Amino acid sequence: MEYNQTNPFLFHFCKELSIHMESISNLQRTIEPSEFAELVATATHEVLEAYASGEIDLQAYRDTAADEYKVLAMKSIDSYAITNEKIGKISEEHADLLETNNDSLINFEKITEKFNDIQTHLSDEVMRANEVIHTLLEQVKTLEVKTSLDPLTKTFNRYALHEHIRTILEKETLGFEIFALMIDADNFKLINDQFGHIAGDKVLIFLAKLFKKALRDGDRVYRFGGEEFIILLNRTDIEGARLVAERLLTLCRSNKPLFQNQQISVTLSIGMTQLKEGDTIDSIIERSDAALYKAKNNGKDRLEMEF
Repeated sequence: MEYNQTNPFLFHFCKELSIHMESISNLQRTIEPSEFAELVATATHEVLEAYASGEIDLQAYRDTAADEYKVLAMKSIDSYAITNEKIGKISEEHADLLETNNDSLINFEKITEKFNDIQTHLSDEVMRANEVIHTLLEQVKTLEVKTSLDPLTKTFNRYALHEHIRTILEKETLGFEIFALMIDADNFKLINDQFGHIAGDKVLIFLAKLFKKALRDGDRVYRFGGEEFIILLNRTDIEGARLVAERLLTLCRSNKPLFQNQQISVTLSIGMTQLKEGDTIDSIIERSDAALYKAKNNGKDRLEMEF
C-alpha cells in the first residue's frame, strides 16, 4: 500500500474512535484500559467495513493531511504503550506484596494501606491516559477543519478549494485554461421543508456522486457551503467547459434521487468563469457567483457565464 493511501484509514479511525468515546464520556469520568482497547477494536472494525463497502474512496484522499494524522496516531500509540507498561508494573507490585507477606501474623492494616496506595497509582495512570485521549480528540477536531474532504458528500471542501486555487495562482503563468463552475441546487430550502433535512442530505450526496461520475479524472468537485458546489475544469476550452456544464444540467433533470419511495426533483443553476493571470481567490469566487446570480434571476435550471 502506498504511503498516501494510508491517510483515509487514519482519518476514519480517528473519527470513529472519537464518536465511540464521546458516546460514553457522559457515563463515567474515566475509561478503563480494557474499555479503551474495545473502543479501538470497534473503530477499526467500522473503518474496515467502510472500506469493504466502497464508502472510503482512496483516490479522493490523496491530498489530505496524512502526516498530521500519522503524528496523532503515533502519539496515541506511544502514550498507551507507556500507560500499559506502568499499569503492568503496578500489577507486579500487587503480586510482590502478596508473595512477601509470609509473616505468621498478617498486618492487615499495613496491607490495606499498601493496596490503597497501589490503587491510587493505578487510578492516576488511567486518569493521565484519559487526559491524553481528550487532547488527541481536540487535535482531531482541529484537523477535521483543515482536512480536505467534506464529511457528508466526500467531495473536497472549501479549505481544499482555497489551497488548490492558491497553488495555481502562485505559478508565474497558468500554463493551460482552467474554468470554475459554481453550482447551486435550485429551491433547496423547499426540499428540506417538504421532505426534511435527512432528505436534503441525501440530495447533496446524490449530486456529489452525479458530478464525480460525469467529470474527468483531472477535474475536481468541492462543496463550497450549504447546497453550493464548485467544480474546477482543467485543460479545456470555453466550449468544452460549456458542454460539461450543460451535461450536468441534463443529468440532474433526468435523474431523481429517491427518498422513502418518493422521487425528489432537483435542478441546478450554474455560473461559469475562467481563471486568468492576476486573479485572486476572491475575484474568481466573485465572478462565478455573479454568473450564478444571473442564472438564478433568469429562471434557474440554466448556465450563465461571467468573464
